[in-house]
Parts: sequence; C-alpha cells; structure tokens
Amino acid sequence: MWDYLVRRWRVEAALWICYWNALERDDRPSIRYCADHSLLLPVFWLVVLVSGLMAIGMVVQFLQGGCR
Repeated sequence: MWDYLVRRWRVEAALWICYWNALERDDRPSIRYCADHSLLLPVFWLVVLVSGLMAIGMVVQFLQGGCR
C-alpha cells in the first residue's frame, strides 16, 4: 500500500509539473493529457473558483453594507 501511495504522489507531482510547463508553452494536447490524468488539478481549480467567488461575495457584501 505504501508503495502505491508513493508512486501515486510521484505521478501527481510529474503531472503537476507537466501541466504548468505545458501552459507556459501553450501546448494544448499536453495540457489536456495532464489535466485528464491528474487527481489534484481539478481540486486545485475548484479551490481557486470557490475562493474567487468568496472574494467577490465579500466585496459585494462590503459594498452593500458600507463600512461599519
């Protein structure tokens, strides 16, 4: 079991590096491949989306309520 987890972590790290390097090169097929095979990339983008929406919500709430 430990070997599987270590191997999976190494694969995820390689896919993470592959994804960001492919984004830098604008290599669409590599971006798609890395995104399709990674487990952490969708989680990362979901966290980014939720964080952005929460930030927008805080700004809207501040603008509606004013400075108290």
